[in-house]
Amino acid sequence: MCSYRNHLKSIDDLITTYEAIRAGFVALALDKNRRATPFVAEARALKEAAAQAESPIELLKIKGIEMGLLTAAGLSDKSLAHLMSEDKVEAINGLIKNFIEPAGTNFAEELVFRFLLTRGDTLGGSMRNVGGVLAQRKLTRAILSTLTIAGTRYHWQHSKSKKWIAMTNNDSEIFICLKPTK
Repeated sequence: MCSYRNHLKSIDDLITTYEAIRAGFVALALDKNRRATPFVAEARALKEAAAQAESPIELLKIKGIEMGLLTAAGLSDKSLAHLMSEDKVEAINGLIKNFIEPAGTNFAEELVFRFLLTRGDTLGGSMRNVGGVLAQRKLTRAILSTLTIAGTRYHWQHSKSKKWIAMTNNDSEIFICLKPTK
């Protein structure tokens, strides 16, 4: 008899329960809000700085908001490393002409909304990675717990040193340093 049959009796045993799905989504939502906090603080700072401008074109004169303008223009942190200074100026000028000026007196609010849209996209990308990491950690904990309860010794590979490390009495945090397999 196959050893997996000790744990899996039917296909229904592979279906995630509502409670587990709910717990996963709630954990992700809480983590997303925690990670969003710096972006909200940045948006508040941008709003305060933009309030100094009487017109959209005056945004260009405000020191220290270039990164906020670039973000509002839709440029991610990653994209900025691949652009030259003139590309960045073009993006900011396009933002002001095509989106900020048409907003009229609400231009500062429009700037902040566009900033948050780009930051939200950044957050969404990182959260997709977080979901995978959380699932990997949960699976790792389950495997290590099963091996420990069964009295089976194991080794794990450290992600940075690439060294194989023998099981210890306290492997509760190894999932942080564990090298994932592909």
